[in-house]
Amino acid sequence: MSKIVFKGKIRMNKLVQFLGILLVLSCNAFAQDRTWKTFSPDNGAWSIFAPDIMNPDKEALESPSTMGSYSYNDSNGFFAVIYRDTPEGRILWKPFKKAHFKRVRNDFIKSNKGQLLKIEKFSNGNLKGREVYIKVPESRVMGRESQVKTKYRVQRLRMFFHDRRFYLLLAVLPEEEIDAPVINNYFNSFTVK
Repeated sequence: MSKIVFKGKIRMNKLVQFLGILLVLSCNAFAQDRTWKTFSPDNGAWSIFAPDIMNPDKEALESPSTMGSYSYNDSNGFFAVIYRDTPEGRILWKPFKKAHFKRVRNDFIKSNKGQLLKIEKFSNGNLKGREVYIKVPESRVMGRESQVKTKYRVQRLRMFFHDRRFYLLLAVLPEEEIDAPVINNYFNSFTVK
């Protein structure tokens, strides 16, 4: 009798593993079925090759809008374009910009209990700024022999100023997807009109 129960447990464990693998594969397939297309807000101030239509927050809908965000999320990732105008009296000297990039980076790390993976300068046409990768804990999963392992996601930020407006492009994805060609295209496609 105990052999039958033992064999039943083995079969059940294999079934659970099989279902888990199917779930992971189906989530990955779903995530890759994003409908990538060029998106631009109604005022046409900028455009980006986005995973689908990006939804504005209430500040972005105001006219004229001095700050706001547009975002898209699905079960596997989050994408956003965030902007804010600098007050008229403030001079945008290079030290101010560097300090602002550092402050934004540190705020992201602190608020998400993240770990800085990489920071580098970037240049894309006339846009120049910083690109930051931050590793953040997403959840804990049970590994083999009941070991608890932390699952991570990566926040990839691209920050820059265009005239008096600060832009932050954001993608939050699993570690293995953050540097995929389509994600690089998302960041590199951003243009200000």
